[in-house]
Amino acid sequence: MLPLIPLVISLVPQLTKYLFGDSAAATVTQVTQVVHSLTGSTDPATAAAALAADPALANQVTLQLAQIAAAREQEADATNQAALVATLSDVASARAQTVALAAAKSPIAWGAPVVSTVVLLTFGLMLGMILSHTLPTGSEALANVMLGTLAAMATSVTSYWLGSSSGSKAKDETIASANTMLGNSVPVSAVPGAN
Repeated sequence: MLPLIPLVISLVPQLTKYLFGDSAAATVTQVTQVVHSLTGSTDPATAAAALAADPALANQVTLQLAQIAAAREQEADATNQAALVATLSDVASARAQTVALAAAKSPIAWGAPVVSTVVLLTFGLMLGMILSHTLPTGSEALANVMLGTLAAMATSVTSYWLGSSSGSKAKDETIASANTMLGNSVPVSAVPGAN
């Protein structure tokens, strides 16, 4: 397959990220089968000559390669979605546990609110000290490190209470990028069932 990679990438650039890495073996096998079955060869020069001589064949190879890329993108999206669901379930579970402890009037229910309050107040105090320049001389570097640590902790507190949209944003960006790349290589009207 290695000699076919430049030809395949020239036809469908979106396949590049699936021809290397952990999941490359299945993609390489599929791509090689498509090129061999349609051009009759796995030799890059012979396959390229066949595609150059027959534009309809070139379109058919490009379409099938684009379908492989789209299938790989769907698999990646499903994996990302499963990870996002697991993360959201974990957050929901933590919140549900806090609610259940509060309903049972358990003193442990105060753990998350107290820690959250301490983190946010400490972050605000440290930020105020840095901005007002009331730090002892020579402690600026340590204060900046502490501020960074507290900022990360404050972000965690916010995510705990309000949830995180970073997974949704990453998923939306991936889908938009995939749609743009797929649209540039194969018109949607050329994909079967895309109407």
